[in-house]
Amino acid sequence: GAGSAHEIVPSFLQTLLEGSADQLYTGPISQYKVDDLTRAALTALKECIDELSPEHVKALLNLLVIHS
Repeated sequence: GAGSAHEIVPSFLQTLLEGSADQLYTGPISQYKVDDLTRAALTALKECIDELSPEHVKALLNLLVIHS
């Protein structure tokens, strides 16, 4: 069955920050049907995240740890 939002959301955010776009679709959101528009939006979001400095990524990852 599908995991709860409490499990999926942190995993999804961590994959956005540290993983590849392909890992998003094979990992946390693999159980969902992602249409072309959503896939394009996620790809654009991932590209923006990939432009962040390592310090910014680390700060966001720390935020996930604090709130998980």
